[in-house]
Amino acid sequence: MKALETNPLLKTYSWTISSLYRIALAAAVISIILISLSLFASPVVFGIVAAGLVFGLGFAAHRVRHSGAALDYPGIDRFFQQVPCYLSIQDKDMRIIRANRLFKNDFGDNLIGELCYKAYKGSEEVCPNCPVLKTFEDGQTHSTEETVITRNGEEARMIVYTTPVTNEEGSVVGVMEMSTNITEIKRLQDEIEASRREFRNLFEMVPCLISILDKDFRIQRVNKLFEQELGDSTGKYCYEVYRGYDTICPDCHAQKTFEDGQIHNGEKTLIKKDGTEARLVVYSAPILDEKGEVKGVMEMATDITEIKKLQRELTMMGKTIAVMAHRIKNILMGLEGGIFVVNTGMEEGDDATVKQGWQMIERNVKNVSGIVKDLLYCSKEREMKFDRLDPAEIVRNVYELFKGRTAKEGIEFNFDVPETMPRGNFDSEALHSLFSNLVTNAIDACVNDSAEGKEKHIISLRGRMNGDGGYIFEVEDNGSGIPGVVGENVFEDFFSTKGREGTGLGLLVAQKVAEAHKGIITFCSDEGKGTTFKATFPNK
Repeated sequence: MKALETNPLLKTYSWTISSLYRIALAAAVISIILISLSLFASPVVFGIVAAGLVFGLGFAAHRVRHSGAALDYPGIDRFFQQVPCYLSIQDKDMRIIRANRLFKNDFGDNLIGELCYKAYKGSEEVCPNCPVLKTFEDGQTHSTEETVITRNGEEARMIVYTTPVTNEEGSVVGVMEMSTNITEIKRLQDEIEASRREFRNLFEMVPCLISILDKDFRIQRVNKLFEQELGDSTGKYCYEVYRGYDTICPDCHAQKTFEDGQIHNGEKTLIKKDGTEARLVVYSAPILDEKGEVKGVMEMATDITEIKKLQRELTMMGKTIAVMAHRIKNILMGLEGGIFVVNTGMEEGDDATVKQGWQMIERNVKNVSGIVKDLLYCSKEREMKFDRLDPAEIVRNVYELFKGRTAKEGIEFNFDVPETMPRGNFDSEALHSLFSNLVTNAIDACVNDSAEGKEKHIISLRGRMNGDGGYIFEVEDNGSGIPGVVGENVFEDFFSTKGREGTGLGLLVAQKVAEAHKGIITFCSDEGKGTTFKATFPNK
């Protein structure tokens, strides 16, 4: 095209064929010239001039055909100029030989003959993976995304398509490059992607457990904290992950959100992947589709285990004061009675009476000591003293301690614990207190059992290792069972089978000791048939 602009013959030819009127005018001029030559010149001169005109026109047409100037034909040029994207044609030297008006407006009017990569990017080298070169090589259409510099110095993002310009023989004589400015689209995409990244970061870093559920209650996505606490649960049912259930939880707040599209909340207890129990407050919020219908639910759960522990300790403190008041009053009365009996015996010189009074004092002091120890276990005042020891020895000591009492009460006491178990980190005194309280509760449940039809009462103390190398101990009785108490309330409400004589601290002590050992206590009970308490400890 540069040659076209500098060669007068080609320039004249190009100018002529750009309009039907110019073609008619050129035909009239040529006709006048030929007629004049035929009248005033010799046949030889006429033939030479005519042959030169024909050759010149043919040469110009050939050069124009291989330069892309054929687009200057009427109608084609208007299409080329009005296409709402950047159009340019490059020759095999990567020079721009033609460009439309939009291209010239944004990249300059004097780019014809310029190297395309210099015009686009101000570069002195061909762009990497240049689609124009690829089209020259294989004659196929190619596309890519490029960043170019406009005439005002601004960067513009382009999506570029290249297609071959061929002659009649099918040879690629040029490449047409069609570019669309997608700067604004890319800016919006970048903003959307930034928002997505921000949401992902918020989703991942927010300090609560987050999960996305579909309508089948399958977990579609979880955040990092959820995965850390409960493991990779994607694709599993939420009730399977949270509670180990085979169906949705009773009073499921996620189900309520699916039904009414509102936010719901509630508390639930789950077992984390390390085996510990956690108490959560959970909010469920709807995820809506384009039609405003609920297509999923986001659950956001905050671990309130420590808060619940604090609440329980505060509750324990208040209830302990109230419950202990009556019990301590009775003990004080017993001490006063013992002192009176001792004084009476000493005044009368009656050693038997003194001994009887002293026994009353000892019994009530022992009761006070037991209450104080239980209170210390239920508070944080007592620090655990962990040693590497065999827990089977401690459990056997508890069995030996209560064997005589159960025999006296007519209760069969079975012991099924291995001779030895792998050593672990335990506080021997605390562990002894845990099993003592569980066995004491089992004895009381049997002694206070008023159900008929039982031949004998039986207590079983069992121990074994689980598949993860942890310890499992069970205390089972066929006594009165636990009436009207479910879940963890039995560890919070000073439950006792001894009526006004019981403090209800025994199970609280057992729970406290288990937590200090990173373990857990669970139970199952059938009113009138019996109860089984299970203590599980990790081997850590």
